[in-house]
Amino acid sequence: PLRLAFQVVLLAVQLFLLIWGLDAAYEIRLYPIKEYGMIIHEFDPWFNYRAAEYMAEHGISKFFKWYDYMSWYPIGRPVGTTTYPGMQMTAYGIREAMLRVPEFTYEVPGNSTAIRLVRRVIAAARKAGVQGFPLVPKKVDYAPMSVNDICCMIPPWFGSLASLFTGLLAYEITRSTNTAVIAVGIMAIIPAHLMRSVGGEFDNEAVAMAAIACTFWLWLRSIRTPRSWPWGILAGISYIYMVLSWGGYIFVINMIGVHALVLVGVGRFNSGVHLAYTLFYAIGTYGAIQIPVVGWQPIRSLEQMGPLLVFLGYQVLAFCDIVRRRRNMSTKEFVLFRLRIWAMFLAALVCTMVMLYPTGYFGPLSSRIRGLFVKH
Repeated sequence: PLRLAFQVVLLAVQLFLLIWGLDAAYEIRLYPIKEYGMIIHEFDPWFNYRAAEYMAEHGISKFFKWYDYMSWYPIGRPVGTTTYPGMQMTAYGIREAMLRVPEFTYEVPGNSTAIRLVRRVIAAARKAGVQGFPLVPKKVDYAPMSVNDICCMIPPWFGSLASLFTGLLAYEITRSTNTAVIAVGIMAIIPAHLMRSVGGEFDNEAVAMAAIACTFWLWLRSIRTPRSWPWGILAGISYIYMVLSWGGYIFVINMIGVHALVLVGVGRFNSGVHLAYTLFYAIGTYGAIQIPVVGWQPIRSLEQMGPLLVFLGYQVLAFCDIVRRRRNMSTKEFVLFRLRIWAMFLAALVCTMVMLYPTGYFGPLSSRIRGLFVKH
């Protein structure tokens, strides 16, 4: 009984700190809104807000065909095909969902035992000097928010989501709840993330950091056990959202590709890992190709060749394992067979590259990658 009571108390403390960390991530990012109101800050967020307003007014289809003569005047700019529309689509989706919910007012039952208990705990905590607890309102009013207000609030909302997914990522790496809770707290206040996700900072990074952490978490979750591979589907979908949101998706796909390669080197490759990476890469790449600003870059640009080669290599490894099981090969026979298959694969790969290179199929390194090697 004593051990059980200790576990219950520990779980309650961990849950309390988790909620507190997520609330802190949200409240800290609300400072500009509390100070200056629902105002979009800086140049890029203003452009992103204007694009979100256009999408909300005209719809997604017209957005991708939009040629904006107000940008880069007097030349203009085809905004729909030259921007990452993840933020605008997020604001548009939230706006459409809110419009479909009727307005209402909910009176919080003040005579409820649970509500009275929560209010007493909060009052005692505030009296003790702990000011981070939100007050329980007497009533809750709901009405659809304007596009401007949604764009101002998305960074704080996604700041909390990024903190949550970072905690899940930390848990998947360490399998420690305490580590996960600490990671949530660190991500909630870390300046590098905070400066790009305060209220009114409607920029790519505000949404993309949550997508990055979510994609990494889902990828690790998909390889936890050989039976966890269905999570690879969700990882692929999360990666598509990441591509929609920010050009930094190149780093995400390369990190996962390198990790998948390392798994082979440390002997962790199995049917579950093969299925997880295959689903992640196939779904994610197919979705990325559909985005106008990305196009065929995932299978043409040099900086994304690595994950593609890992994908092809995984298929070769899986094929060898299937043949081994069917033919019941000995270890020596399997080693020789695998060497022959790999030699054939590499020869075919070299021939393909030799034929495609003169045609200009392979694109140059992007400015993001070249910038890493520029002396500052």
